[in-house]
Parts: sequence; structure tokens; C-alpha cells
Amino acid sequence: MVAVAFSVMVLLALVSIVMHWVMRIQLLRLDSARDRIEWLSFRSGDDVLSTYEAMFPGSALPRFCRFAFWTALVVAAVGLCAILILRG
Repeated sequence: MVAVAFSVMVLLALVSIVMHWVMRIQLLRLDSARDRIEWLSFRSGDDVLSTYEAMFPGSALPRFCRFAFWTALVVAAVGLCAILILRG
């Protein structure tokens, strides 16, 4: 059970990383006047999500990335609590 949950979390993280890169590349192509290095590495993830939502209001990519982030935090917190309860 733990291995399946861990595998799902790893898969969710990989898909989220790919979606962040897709958003960065689409924003880069949309505005070619911006510096390529800035969009690919120096912008924060939240800045990319906000800009992408402003440019593409109906897209599900930013919502999925936020969902993946909060899901990972909740699963980590539940796992930490479970470890602390089972050890104590």
C-alpha cells in the first residue's frame, strides 16, 4: 500500500514538473521579446502560474499544478503524523 501511494506521488510530481516546463515554453513562445534565460530559469513557479492564468484564462494546467502541490503537502503531513503516531 505504501509503495503504491509513493509511486502515485512520484508520478504526480513528474507530471507536474512537465506541465511547469510546458507552461514556461508556451509563455516564452507567446512573448518572444522576453529574455529566454529569464523565462526558463529565473522566474518563480508562482509567477509562471499567475502569468499563464492571465494569458490563458480557461487552461487547466495552473489548476493541476496547484492541486499537485497541495496534494503533496497534505500527503506528506498525513504520512508524518502516521509515523509519529505509530512510533509513539
